[in-house]
Amino acid sequence: MIKANTQEILREKIVKLALMQHHKSYVHGSNGEDSFDCAGLVWFLYHELFNINIYDGGYGLSTTTKIMTSNYGNILLFDENKNINLIQSGDILLFHRQSLNDNIPKVDNKYPGHCGLYIGNNKFIHSLKSEGRVVISNFEKNDYWKKVLVASKDIVSSI
Repeated sequence: MIKANTQEILREKIVKLALMQHHKSYVHGSNGEDSFDCAGLVWFLYHELFNINIYDGGYGLSTTTKIMTSNYGNILLFDENKNINLIQSGDILLFHRQSLNDNIPKVDNKYPGHCGLYIGNNKFIHSLKSEGRVVISNFEKNDYWKKVLVASKDIVSSI
């Protein structure tokens, strides 16, 4: 396990790389360099910086589910209070958002359908089909995202 100050440096690097992807195009199934879907963006960041495949050992049909269930990192499942103060920059966020027309979280679904990367200050970066690009969202300005947040995954502290 790496020291805390080294972890901070790695978290800064992953956030910096994530911000460089802002406004790039959304393409379903793409994982870089010029376009991404949600899981492809997160995969790209960890693969580019750490040369790891965060899908390894994961299971399920979607790449987002593979990230959640993979052998990498430590998962934090949120209860209804959603204490986002427990999330650190560079952590992967996992959301229940199962289909293109689904605006209501499905609490009975076991696995998430959307993901992004926490960049600090209540903000996260993710690739959205509805926007057609990589965007930054804010938990404080949009209650929807906090409502559908189900888990975070800390990979940096386990590298």
